Amino acid sequence: MGKLYCVNICGIRGVVKSIDLCNTEEQFKSMTVEQLKDKIRQTFPATPGKKGLRLIFTNKMLDEDFKPLCEYGIQHMSFIQVVLRLPGGRCLHVEEVI
Repeated sequence: MGKLYCVNICGIRGVVKSIDLCNTEEQFKSMTVEQLKDKIRQTFPATPGKKGLRLIFTNKMLDEDFKPLCEYGIQHMSFIQVVLRLPGGRCLHVEEVI
């Protein structure tokens, strides 16, 4: 059995957990953002669906689901922040508020 490749996830409530991703370097290099989101939902059952979940690594949002993690510079034992995508964003003009 080979080395176990993991990442650390800082969850929505500040809880940090280590998530096991795969057993080989080849699998780790081909792991996508979408596959990581699936692993996060398995580890944190109360996590919302794919649309409501945002991942941040070194101040960069992992916004392309089919992009490999290695293209973002994610390595074994990297820390990834999980944040929720909130609805809204409508800009109100001063005339609408008054």
